[in-house]
Amino acid sequence: MKIASVFTISCIGCCWLLLALPVPAYGESLTYREVEGGITVTHTIAVTPASPGYHIELASSRAGGGAVRQTFLTAADRSTLSWTFSDPERQMEWSAELRGDAVILSGLTGSRKIDKKFKVGDLPWNQLFQMGLEPFAVSASRGLKFCSIGTQGPGEMKMGKFTVSRQGGEKINSGGKEIAVMRLRVSLSGLLSIFWHGDYWYRQSDGRFLRYRGKNRPGGPVAVSELVEEQGDGAE
Repeated sequence: MKIASVFTISCIGCCWLLLALPVPAYGESLTYREVEGGITVTHTIAVTPASPGYHIELASSRAGGGAVRQTFLTAADRSTLSWTFSDPERQMEWSAELRGDAVILSGLTGSRKIDKKFKVGDLPWNQLFQMGLEPFAVSASRGLKFCSIGTQGPGEMKMGKFTVSRQGGEKINSGGKEIAVMRLRVSLSGLLSIFWHGDYWYRQSDGRFLRYRGKNRPGGPVAVSELVEEQGDGAE
């Protein structure tokens, strides 16, 4: 089950962006439904304030299958500081933490011990695309770069570099309403961009992630993920 490409950024030197975003004082709950061919996955996200930014819990489940669970601690700008990943079906139990200019990944895949160090320098680590891109979606910046750890396929247990470009404003139907959105395109950086990209739509009023469309794996069907329920301070 692919999670990271859909649900894995920060505002570089743009602290004013934080003032443009709703800050959930008491937490938020978001539910997304993702359809990939004949597979439907429900992603449930809980966001609560936690110093220095937010604590986020993500549970992804499908009928007849187990749940993949992830937790994130972010900075105020939504960039990732630490992350845990649990997929019992694939026998994967990982944790990662930002230490200085490196991300340390450890854990187990089956009986194989994982111990990796990724140098990231000044590049922001964004393990949760849809939440991490919200500040950028409401900014005036035209592009952004970040890094993220892959959870399956050729990029599994590797730190990938990604580029975000602004595709322009649009209107889409979401929850039975016509909503003004900003469409962003995320792709692998450099020459690798020919191998993967995905489109992400964000509500212009507050930056809320509403929809994703792209392929989660090479040769796979197009996946579409959409917000189906939101509760809390940021709900519209």
